[in-house]
Amino acid sequence: MVMEKSLYTQLAGLLEYPKEDIKLKAEECVKTLASLPGHPAESVEELKKFQKDLEEIPLDDLQGVYSYTFELTSDFTLDMGYHIYDGFKRASKLSAIKSMYNENGFPFDAFAKGELPDHLPVMLHFLGLIKDEALKKDFRESFVIMGMEKLYKNFERNKKSIYFHVISAIYRVIEKDVKEAK
Repeated sequence: MVMEKSLYTQLAGLLEYPKEDIKLKAEECVKTLASLPGHPAESVEELKKFQKDLEEIPLDDLQGVYSYTFELTSDFTLDMGYHIYDGFKRASKLSAIKSMYNENGFPFDAFAKGELPDHLPVMLHFLGLIKDEALKKDFRESFVIMGMEKLYKNFERNKKSIYFHVISAIYRVIEKDVKEAK
């Protein structure tokens, strides 16, 4: 039996270093998001724009854009704590997040692949796998949405990036889920 990937898990896949399957991941994510009631239509449209852009860029170029965007430019880092905290506060939060992962049986090392606990794709995988709705709600409200707001605002100044569409879609999904959970 094949386990269906959650929307959060699929969104995480769009923010991992792009490989040959990126177009398939985008297609699956668009289908999933479009099939879920209540999500903003803008999220689906943003992912469709990402799909269209993927058709026009070779994988090697996309990998270069990914590295430049997320690894060489601090304003666009996928490490959400960077957007919220400085120094010791961030280190403390990283430790707390990693403890939360361990306490909930989340295989952090398998998903992190050397990244920090506040790396957005890792957090999305966690949100996609965790069954405890109260914990999911609290984590989204107390940390994820705050980092996403800052990252989204940074990307609004750089709408030409192919990844603006992905960040915009993820921000809208998380924002909707936070508002719905209140």
